[in-house]
Amino acid sequence: MKINHHNLPEHALGGQRRLTSFHFGQRGVGKKIYLQASLHADEVPGMLVLHYLKRLLCQAERQGDIRSEIVVVPIANPIGLAQVLLNGGVGRFDLVSGGNFNRDFPDLAQRVRDSLLAQSFSDASDYRQRVRSAMIAALGAMPIRSEVAALRQQLLLLACDADLVLDLHCDDQAILHMYADPAYRQQAEILARFMDIGTVLLSQDSGGGSFDEACGLPWHRLVASQTEWRQFGLGCMAVTLELRGQQDVSHALASNDAGRLYRYLQYYGAIGGEPPVVPEQETLMLPFSAGEIVRAPASGILLLLRQPGDWVDAHEIVAEVIDPLTDTVTAVYAQAGGLIYACRSAPFVTLGAEIAKIAGKTPYAGGGGLAA
Repeated sequence: MKINHHNLPEHALGGQRRLTSFHFGQRGVGKKIYLQASLHADEVPGMLVLHYLKRLLCQAERQGDIRSEIVVVPIANPIGLAQVLLNGGVGRFDLVSGGNFNRDFPDLAQRVRDSLLAQSFSDASDYRQRVRSAMIAALGAMPIRSEVAALRQQLLLLACDADLVLDLHCDDQAILHMYADPAYRQQAEILARFMDIGTVLLSQDSGGGSFDEACGLPWHRLVASQTEWRQFGLGCMAVTLELRGQQDVSHALASNDAGRLYRYLQYYGAIGGEPPVVPEQETLMLPFSAGEIVRAPASGILLLLRQPGDWVDAHEIVAEVIDPLTDTVTAVYAQAGGLIYACRSAPFVTLGAEIAKIAGKTPYAGGGGLAA
């Protein structure tokens, strides 16, 4: 295992932070796999999972079983990790700009398209290699105007040339679920089965510039821009794994999830040993555009009537908001219905606060949409 430290520019004098990456295998040998956790720094479950996965990878390395280049970043956001306000972590939003740490990653397709137009490609392998080299060069040439911009740049430098990108997150309270590109539907379902994930939300471009889409979406945009490039296909399967809720941090859960990731990497061919059989499991593949975010119609005490994992019908009551000053009880309804896969844990809400996320089966006008 090789350990690299990547210094970020000082936001203020005397306060330099660094990103740390762990490298297994040899660069350029086999497919490249990139895994990171806690880009939203207050989402800790993935951090512990990668702690356990590193142990397994170190053991595989000692046995000579690493067949690919594997890069692991257990703490993808040292900036957010240091944001502690009144003894509570604020890891989702940058306190300087107010922006979500997992939004507004640069569009690499836009930055490399012109340089690629001047080149010719002999085959798909040559095309992928040249695209990746162009992405790395474009990232290196980007002007850095903030510490957060430098973090985004460095994360993409580590991941943009990977064949497989796994971004580990969690929600407030949630079931295991995953966001994936519909172009990789079959491959995503296999990953979900290994991870015991029963729900996969499919979206190619959710519109937020998230990290996973910054890795996978440029390949779509490039082939869409040039007809002759379509023959070369795509170059990166990038997914977001949502590892339950923020409080689901335990040795048992993390070691089990790490073991499942390890077995998937064996199946993928990145680690030696007998490839495991794909687990038999029913996995729902649902369009992200059929989802909804249920918001509080009033402020007050939140009482959830349905929980993550429950199916609800359109216009069904999923929660109540109680105003103890007027004794008003306001019902909260699902709009289109579907599977509740995440919900709020705090028992008090303000007007418009997010209460629950529901994944439906049929896209509808206004469906989808990103959480703040």
